[in-house]
Amino acid sequence: MAASPSLDSPKLCQDIFSILESQFLFGVSPVRNSSPSAISPAGKVRILSIDGGAGDLAAASLIRLESSLRRLSGDPSASISHFFDLAVGSGSGALLASLLFANNLSASDASLILRKIRLEKPKTRTLFGGLFKKESKVLEKVCGEATLKDASKPLLITCYDLNTGAPFVFSRADAVEADGFDFKIRDVCEAAACQGRGNKEVRSVDGETRIRVVDAGLVVNPTTVGITHVIHNKQEFPFVNGLEDVFVLSIGGNGALVRDAASIAGTCQADVVDQAVAMAFGESRKNNYVRIQGNGINAGSTAEDVLTETCVESVMFQGKKLMKETNAERLEWTAEELLKEQNRRMQSKIPTVFIKPVATPRTSSSSAMTLTTVLTGSSESPRY
Repeated sequence: MAASPSLDSPKLCQDIFSILESQFLFGVSPVRNSSPSAISPAGKVRILSIDGGAGDLAAASLIRLESSLRRLSGDPSASISHFFDLAVGSGSGALLASLLFANNLSASDASLILRKIRLEKPKTRTLFGGLFKKESKVLEKVCGEATLKDASKPLLITCYDLNTGAPFVFSRADAVEADGFDFKIRDVCEAAACQGRGNKEVRSVDGETRIRVVDAGLVVNPTTVGITHVIHNKQEFPFVNGLEDVFVLSIGGNGALVRDAASIAGTCQADVVDQAVAMAFGESRKNNYVRIQGNGINAGSTAEDVLTETCVESVMFQGKKLMKETNAERLEWTAEELLKEQNRRMQSKIPTVFIKPVATPRTSSSSAMTLTTVLTGSSESPRY
């Protein structure tokens, strides 16, 4: 009688959890006996996920990635939004995702805007001892009256709604369907940045929906939100049948060791999601899932330092292991994969994504001239 496989076997554990996660986490049947390198005739849907608190590392990573995309494509105007089909973010990651996909900024400009928002004097003491953030003048100038409908591509921003006591996702796809789910971009961004500073009420453009957002960064790693949206949104992503049809770039924090409870909780949540996603991808994660984050070895590392660090990979029940490549090398490989998919689409007759059209598009009051004013810090009126 053949010996039963041991439950200590990492391969067996991976197979079991891949099946469970595929069925219950993502709501799809597990893919069996499929080649990790197999490519759907319709290609792969490309998801960009940015953690709450990723801030500096996310900005540096996206600037590096965008530079590689411009160099490899020969297009000096290429931007991050050109090479991804959907962006999902939480906290500071939501700010970056919105600036890239709703305002179509370059990674460098988005990073500068994020820095200017941080330099604003945001904190004011309330009678109850809490802190709240004044409305951002920078966001008002950059975003104007633009709403989720104005995003060039699918955009998801995670938060927690105190009114319902449940998570809520600001989504372009929902905004296109009804004004009750459409919100001003600047309001959504301010809500995303309110973590740890009380709460903020956000109203839809028709005033019918009110979300009281608290600690938008509670969903630190929003990767699963992006994946489930793509898998279940058959109207915009009709050819996605499983994780083999998805390519994900997920950007986390610098991995520094922290001691306060809130930071530890956030780090744990991000790592749990990372491991769950990695295991769900199984063998295809080598080609379909990239996680950029610090390895936590060198305390006080800057974002640029983290890019030169050896990257880490989740291992079932064993934490993380160091890989051979650095984060910068992984980003270079990602740029090559994104460009391959872009070139494949140019030659294919089968569209990969069908973005929902906007029936009554609104024109954002933000303009290139306004953006230039914000970036340069000038208060003078533009001259024509």
